[in-house]
Amino acid sequence: MLGGLEKTQPEVALLLQNLVDAASMSKTSTLTTPPKQSNLDSTSLNTSIITANTEEVGTRDRAIYTGFPNAILLAGENYSGRMFATTQICKAMKVPMENVLIISDRNHRYRIGAALNLYQKNKNSSAKKFLKDSFSILLSQYQGALLEAQSTTAGKKKFSDAADVAELLNEIDNIDQNKIDSYVDDLRLSFEKLLDPPKSPITYTNSIPPVKKSTISIPQVRAIIDWCLTSSMDGKEKFVIIEGLENAGAPAINSLLKTLEETPKNAHFILISSNPGRIPATILSRVRRFQFKELGDKEKNYILNSLFVNPKDYPTLESFFIKTSGIDDDILLQAAQNLLRKKEVNLPKLVDELEKSQSWDRFFQHVINQTSVAFQEGRLDEKVSRQILSEVTNAVAKGKTFNQNKRLTLDFVIYRVKEILR
Repeated sequence: MLGGLEKTQPEVALLLQNLVDAASMSKTSTLTTPPKQSNLDSTSLNTSIITANTEEVGTRDRAIYTGFPNAILLAGENYSGRMFATTQICKAMKVPMENVLIISDRNHRYRIGAALNLYQKNKNSSAKKFLKDSFSILLSQYQGALLEAQSTTAGKKKFSDAADVAELLNEIDNIDQNKIDSYVDDLRLSFEKLLDPPKSPITYTNSIPPVKKSTISIPQVRAIIDWCLTSSMDGKEKFVIIEGLENAGAPAINSLLKTLEETPKNAHFILISSNPGRIPATILSRVRRFQFKELGDKEKNYILNSLFVNPKDYPTLESFFIKTSGIDDDILLQAAQNLLRKKEVNLPKLVDELEKSQSWDRFFQHVINQTSVAFQEGRLDEKVSRQILSEVTNAVAKGKTFNQNKRLTLDFVIYRVKEILR
């Protein structure tokens, strides 16, 4: 079943597997009598897969007659396996990666950084597979179909950089064991070149307003439609995976809505969101929703054991990715703790780590978490805690929305927290 997803998300895995099986059966046979009922009880079904307007989604029987849905939503916290589930759906349906297109606003440094270091350390087949799977998610964001949607020279160059990474990655199965270290170093350099963020101004003038950032643009939606309408050489389905749609602008969402209303034949859309409440109801009403639970110790242990990593070394799956990727999380945590305790923050040291690892969001999350800790310990009252949380979350959200320089957001957060604590 779906590459082991049943070990970490058993209810969702069963439902998704039923849909995959149904899609396969709808292609190979024509049913004239109702199929055998699924063993899944209605309570489990209704809590695991629902639509935004609370209409009950049918059992496997209904799926058999309709095939795989045109659009589904995988909702849940980060590190709950949603992107993994999409890749396993594509594999189960024998869809080649060239028929998979991904739009995502995720920070790939955590997972790929961890995968690179793990393969360099263990040099085993499990780490190699993890590395290849991690890169496939990133490279699917540079489908040739999306090239024309790029309006800048720098944006188009990223596709060339991605091709260099793909070419190097294709050599992985032919690398001698004693050359893995140097190979990973070369792959890491190509990866960093691809992800090197464009240098944006730290301040804005009245004549140059900040540009609002969107997970997906109207040109990208148009490119996706054209790509879906083009028949694939092998006749296989095409999958469009969009992660972080809640951060998209209204024009792009409206354009996508029209596509979801009339999905091209053999095209399927999978939306991934950690905050589906921010996705317009008009979109949610056109998708089947699958809720992923937060992973516990049992699920975390299963995943880390499969990578030959000692689960006792990492309290959470997130901590594994953070630490193994090479981020010095202690520097970020210490800075956040000092800020909330009104102690001196070593700003040069903090900025150096943030710029090196691009872990700005991780630091902001530490500030939020440490605010909650300070309130629970009685060091901050409720009014002050709420004010800090509001200022930080709003600053981070605006920074993302308007593609603001991260250093500017950092300086503002530190300044406002200090002001509130005076």
